[in-house]
Amino acid sequence: MMIDVWFDCRQDANNKDPDQHSLTLKRYHAKLWTKPLPNGRQLTMLDQGAYLIASDGQCQIPVSSDNMAATFEAWKRNKLIVEQTPQDVLTAIDNVDWRIGSEIIFPSELRGGTQTINRARGWRRKIGDRFDLTLECIARWYQGEDSPLIDVFDRYRDFFEWFGDFQGYVDFFLLQDFVDDEYQVNILTNFDNF
Repeated sequence: MMIDVWFDCRQDANNKDPDQHSLTLKRYHAKLWTKPLPNGRQLTMLDQGAYLIASDGQCQIPVSSDNMAATFEAWKRNKLIVEQTPQDVLTAIDNVDWRIGSEIIFPSELRGGTQTINRARGWRRKIGDRFDLTLECIARWYQGEDSPLIDVFDRYRDFFEWFGDFQGYVDFFLLQDFVDDEYQVNILTNFDNF
């Protein structure tokens, strides 16, 4: 199967959330993430109808798609940032939004708390659905450091352990554009810790 990196996954989502309703997006995730893990075990994406299950042969974790590219144009609390962002940048983000390159998977099963990773990164004010800050929290989790998402990541320890370390996570999910050569996260705006 060929992956069309320019396919807008809204096209087959029937005016619903593509992360939940685009069959093309689900097929692309299954194709992209069915591959060897850094530890050598094979990760397989099993199609279970409405969602995918990631399996390494020993552990199975339900996963769902999450969008990494957001303009925040509808978010009141980000109004100033949006106003300061040049229109051509907002247009460029919109042009890649809902393409496979702006998507990632996270565990979707609710565990021992009130939020999945997807929900927590969207609702926690210090993260505000920003993927750069989410990735910084993931880096800190692998380093044993505190972050606004540590409690959520701890609940999904088995998922993150599949990748061994932060570099393994970045390399597996093809996130090299978000880090520098030393695998330090490129924060996209001014950042004074959390």
